[in-house]
Amino acid sequence: MLALLFCGCTKEIDFDYHTTPPVVVIEGRVTNEGTEVMITQSRNVTDSVMGRSLPGALVTVSIESPAGSGRWDVADTVAFDTRAGRYRSPLKGRAGERYRLEVQMGAQHYEGEATMPGAAQILSAEFYWFTMFEERVVVYEMWAKDPSPAERNYYWYRMDRKTSHPQTQTTHRSQPYLWNVFDDRGTPPGLLFRDVMCMTERMAEKDEEENWDIILYEGDTVTCQLMTIDRATYDYLTSLRAGQSGGANPKTNMTGGCQGYFTAGTVTRADTIVFSYGTIKPGPSFVFK
Repeated sequence: MLALLFCGCTKEIDFDYHTTPPVVVIEGRVTNEGTEVMITQSRNVTDSVMGRSLPGALVTVSIESPAGSGRWDVADTVAFDTRAGRYRSPLKGRAGERYRLEVQMGAQHYEGEATMPGAAQILSAEFYWFTMFEERVVVYEMWAKDPSPAERNYYWYRMDRKTSHPQTQTTHRSQPYLWNVFDDRGTPPGLLFRDVMCMTERMAEKDEEENWDIILYEGDTVTCQLMTIDRATYDYLTSLRAGQSGGANPKTNMTGGCQGYFTAGTVTRADTIVFSYGTIKPGPSFVFK
């Protein structure tokens, strides 16, 4: 009777997901390090295969010259790099210049524009312990210079990790770890800071498989890049994060009916840190009374 009771509590539910025709997704960026464009297609929610960049498109980047004139000169045709699996060019952007990305795929034409802000020089980056309700958290803290303190500026950081943990799938390869966007509201004049909560001490001690991608292990190398971006890119990435849980499309700055974004940003990089519990600095504590 008990066996029948427990069997009766299990019910298989089939979700009827709607399928839609694939949509072109363009992710383009011009930085002080070069130009890179990914062209893929959207996929159904039940499709677990990651899309690869589609070759065969005509991709060009133009510069408005002089700035504000409305006249565009083609700076480069971005060729498809078969080894990298994306479109790449050595074209490096400069702060203050405005760029236009154009993609021609058969009869379809897509384009986007962006102005490159100045660089936010990273001053320091380190790990510290933050104690909250008797739970210790490893925090990555980064300080940088605000390139134009009198204006509202927007930033995109990305942390990469290379781990030596033998059971993870990213062993010995640098992989994306954490990312987010923010602006300079609430920061000291002329400065920026960002605290990134990485993991709890308890999470590291339990070392459960579901947390392997977020746990930092002794000897892991961590790098971070900080990019100054424009408001349109900030809005796209903010809506992307907000829509991940609900399945909503992000707010694109591309025209032509595609998804994705085009940005012109200035990248700076923090020094690589070899993670070690012995070098984590003590930090503040938050206690609720």
